[in-house]
Amino acid sequence: MSGNSVIVIGSLLAAASGSGFAHADTAAAIATEIAPVVVEAKRSQALALSVLPGSIQDTPQAVTVITGEQLKAQGVSGLEQALRNVPGITIAIGEGGTLNGDQFKIRGFDAKDDIYVDGLRDFGVYTRDSFAYQEVQVLKGPSGALFGRGSVGGAINTVSKAPKLREAGEVDAYSGSGNYYRLLGDYNAPLGPTMAVRLNLMATSAGVVDRDHIFSKRYGFSGVLGTGIGTDTTFTLGFLHQDDRRRPDYGVTIVQRPGALRALPATEYGLPRSTYLSYETDADHTRADIITARFLKVVSPNLTLTSDTRLGTYSRYFQYTTVDTCNVACTTAFFDGNPATVPLANYGGSSPYKQRAWGAQNITTARLDAPVLGLRNAVIAGFDLSYQSNKKHFYVYGLPAGYATRNTIPQPLTAPNYYPPVGYYVFSATAANLHCPAVGTVNCTTTNPAGATVFSNLAAAGVLYSDGDATDGGVFLTDHLWLTRSLSVLASVREDRYVANYTSTAATFATTGIKSTSNLFNPRLSVIWEPSDAQTWYVTWGRAATPQGTSIVGAATAIAVTARDLQPEISATLEAGAKVALMDGKLSATASVFRIDKSNAVQTDPSTGFIAANSGDKQRVEGFELGLLGKVTRAWTLTAGYTWLDARIVYDLSCSTATSLVAAVCKPNPYVIGQTVEFTPRNAASVWTTYDLAALVPGLTIGGGVTYQGPMNVRYTSAGTAPNVTGLSRIAAVPKALSFDGVVTWAFGRWKVGVNGYNLGDRLNYTQVFGNRAVPAAGRTVIASLSVTF
Repeated sequence: MSGNSVIVIGSLLAAASGSGFAHADTAAAIATEIAPVVVEAKRSQALALSVLPGSIQDTPQAVTVITGEQLKAQGVSGLEQALRNVPGITIAIGEGGTLNGDQFKIRGFDAKDDIYVDGLRDFGVYTRDSFAYQEVQVLKGPSGALFGRGSVGGAINTVSKAPKLREAGEVDAYSGSGNYYRLLGDYNAPLGPTMAVRLNLMATSAGVVDRDHIFSKRYGFSGVLGTGIGTDTTFTLGFLHQDDRRRPDYGVTIVQRPGALRALPATEYGLPRSTYLSYETDADHTRADIITARFLKVVSPNLTLTSDTRLGTYSRYFQYTTVDTCNVACTTAFFDGNPATVPLANYGGSSPYKQRAWGAQNITTARLDAPVLGLRNAVIAGFDLSYQSNKKHFYVYGLPAGYATRNTIPQPLTAPNYYPPVGYYVFSATAANLHCPAVGTVNCTTTNPAGATVFSNLAAAGVLYSDGDATDGGVFLTDHLWLTRSLSVLASVREDRYVANYTSTAATFATTGIKSTSNLFNPRLSVIWEPSDAQTWYVTWGRAATPQGTSIVGAATAIAVTARDLQPEISATLEAGAKVALMDGKLSATASVFRIDKSNAVQTDPSTGFIAANSGDKQRVEGFELGLLGKVTRAWTLTAGYTWLDARIVYDLSCSTATSLVAAVCKPNPYVIGQTVEFTPRNAASVWTTYDLAALVPGLTIGGGVTYQGPMNVRYTSAGTAPNVTGLSRIAAVPKALSFDGVVTWAFGRWKVGVNGYNLGDRLNYTQVFGNRAVPAAGRTVIASLSVTF
């Protein structure tokens, strides 16, 4: 193979995996540029991005786009809030120290490592503000061939605001319920015929209605410089900074009424939803700094090269207290109606930690449009190189029994690095009175059992340092061949080598090192039929591989000793769908039906034949989605979606505890097999609509929407001793959620005023869930806004 061929093929490889945008002012394109396997984001159904060969209309998988107009109309302030508009996505609390770090699940599968900014991975674990978003795109379905590791249920891509060749500016101010204050600034300035810069600023201070003691104070700014805008050679350089200081909310514990199998959040049984069971010293301080460079060169009408690079650094101080369990004595006291008995729930969690993480990635691609045997053909190829590192320092310390004084630094055990920051404490291993919230003081210790201490003594068994890093090298190739004018075949393949290293240092300074190496092969095949410009019908099959140690930054223990040698988990997805443009393209209707089969990874003891380790259960998710997007009339805009999921556990194991002398023994758990997959509601729907009333009152617009998420199970607890289980002793669940929102805006000249209402029915919903906790959503919230453009 000649050197030139190597250059072309090496460059030819990337729009399939996310490379970026052709011009700086076309900031709506997801970087996975694969012929029509590109997600083309639209600000309206009538707008197609010229850099992409197709549109959302002919993309062969389910795609949801939340436009900038919708984000603004709904007053969205973060990625989590934006994704509540997307049926099929659930939001988890997270565990192992990843709370409030944008924990998403798509079609029931973990997607916390499948979050992208402008087509490149966002490596950090933090709560992302939306101040610099142009729009949000959710790619559902088989995406392993596009993005690499993970991407079982799909991927989330946020598109940044980019510079344009015209001067414009806007300032937005918000104030409302829950001590909510927010100020945004957006300014775009041309610097020459093909050069421009765009700046965005944000400052927010917010509480949560009906959630005591919860707050977030954050600020951020971004700047993007673009050159060559509108030419064949473009380059953009962007920087984003976000600083957030918040008090984390781990919600309320899930309790089980005596005699019942199903357990529900304690707020379902009368506990006020404002109850905050943690301490005022809890803190989550995060900082993210992200630099992104994107380059595009149109070599000829048939050949386009791109190269996108990201460097992100992230820091965090995290301290939390969680009410993890309410045992038999606790639930008996909680439900007996006797105020003299005290329901004592147990705190859990790890010690506080400081985290330093960073990641770098480059995706280089080339696209060649050239006929093959007289047939229209587009090939895209490229490579994807990334590295990420994560270092955590845990404050491992303990106190003498009976110590209960606040704001005094505890004495270190052996080394100065055991000191926590002044005033910060962990209150794990303490009993919490569910009727006596513990904020600010240890004001319920008089009701604690004898011997209960304020601090968990983690010195002997705790982890002092947790360090991890991972490298990922991938190459990919996609070919889109049109057999006829309306019938085409799209084939993609991606090969990755993923190497993860994890080192854990205990408080005794004993160090354990673990390494996991995985080779990932992800193919994908689509058959697309487009009988007219207004119709697209497709069938897509693809698979995604998830290696051990895939979440170096986001997981508390990136690799388990028992799992380091396991093969990657493999998921295969089959999806068929249709997209039909209605009303001369003003309205788009979509439908898809799919099945996902996720296998687990197992290891068998050769001497006994027993399974010695496994990575999880096998799952099957079957379902369908319906969507509607666009303008019903000139004044009426509508976005609606519905997802139905039948998610089942196909195979699950119950395993005994392994020791240094005895291997674990695993057996099938017939009581979990057949149950619904955790965190997967059967039904979910959302509708958002606005109507322009300018015919009655110039500048007046009204809008509203409803979101619904069905009930879901979040944890199964087996009775008996593993591996010989005898049944289910507990099913933890979260009830359905239903929220009505509304907005009224009035624009006059350069000014606009608005009022947004959220959860207008003041219903008790839950925003985040985990296996033993749920976070109550905000109560009825009203926020006023004032905007001026210049």
